[in-house]
Amino acid sequence: DDEIRIKLLVGRNGWGTGVHPTTRLCIEWLCRPDVIQGGEVLLDYGCGSGILSIAALGMGASRSIGVDVEAEALVTAERNLELNDLEDRFEGLHTREIIPFCLPPVDICVANILIGQLVRPSMISAIVTNMAPGSLLCLSGIRPSQVESLKTAYSEYVDWIDDQYAELAATDTEMCLASYGFDVGDWARVVGKVKQQGMDVEKMSESAVQ
Repeated sequence: DDEIRIKLLVGRNGWGTGVHPTTRLCIEWLCRPDVIQGGEVLLDYGCGSGILSIAALGMGASRSIGVDVEAEALVTAERNLELNDLEDRFEGLHTREIIPFCLPPVDICVANILIGQLVRPSMISAIVTNMAPGSLLCLSGIRPSQVESLKTAYSEYVDWIDDQYAELAATDTEMCLASYGFDVGDWARVVGKVKQQGMDVEKMSESAVQ
């Protein structure tokens, strides 16, 4: 059985039911055979309902760290991980707890967040400094027209993998139109590897407050 069955009890602030194009783009990427080999640690930045953590753990990741700005979303995510019998492999943290170099470097990060937040220096710093050199970064929550500005914002720290870029329209996403009641449009996903060179601790710490 190649299917991963995900049970969700989505609360008011637990965004992420699986019917939005960006969620689909992230799940499809996590399910690629060259992404999760087994035993990886995932950073699920903007975890919402916890759906991406559940998918990654179901694919063989050993642990997931879910981060969200909404305390209620973290509660929802924790409940959903428990519903899927994965609570022992998940840790939920508020964004204010994530500062540069605060975590043992993770192997994979997925951040499905709107571009206004993704390009903030503080978020860039919080993400890339907590990733191992050569680790994989998947960013979504962006429109195709926003891709180049997003890639530019991260280009000092990430080498992009162009053949893993993807776009998905709401009209091509099962249950999306029925769920939202309107066309939410076209969305994109970019993927890259964190560069091997060390990062400037002082510079990244300064970026964390911007």
